[in-house]
Amino acid sequence: MDIGRQANYAWQHGQRLVRIEKPHFDYDLYFLHYFFVEVVYNIELGQVERIEVLSNQERLVFYVNKVDLADLI
Repeated sequence: MDIGRQANYAWQHGQRLVRIEKPHFDYDLYFLHYFFVEVVYNIELGQVERIEVLSNQERLVFYVNKVDLADLI
């Protein structure tokens, strides 16, 4: 799938756990089919920059303090 279709799939089928807003990018962490997926949106260009399945704990730490666990129940 191209990046646009991947993003649409994540948005429709995943559960967004957290969004981190930075000056030029939004970082969204989704839980999708037992995987954590990061969608990076370029605000200036108005497009998805990158989609990545997160398999390394170091990148997940970026999100840990921002996740509201109440939303998972």
